[in-house]
Amino acid sequence: MKRFVMAFIAYSATGIGVYHTFWGGSKIYGLIIIMFGLFGVLYDIFYKKLRTE
Repeated sequence: MKRFVMAFIAYSATGIGVYHTFWGGSKIYGLIIIMFGLFGVLYDIFYKKLRTE
């Protein structure tokens, strides 16, 4: 359940960051959000290799 919640937050943050970066008014704000989101997405992708349970 923890992994699902973390993945949901990461993918949502990435989507919000993309919106703010390309179509929103604040590019810096969008870039910060997209960086955190992409970090979470990478964590989700490499979850089994890191063996963090």
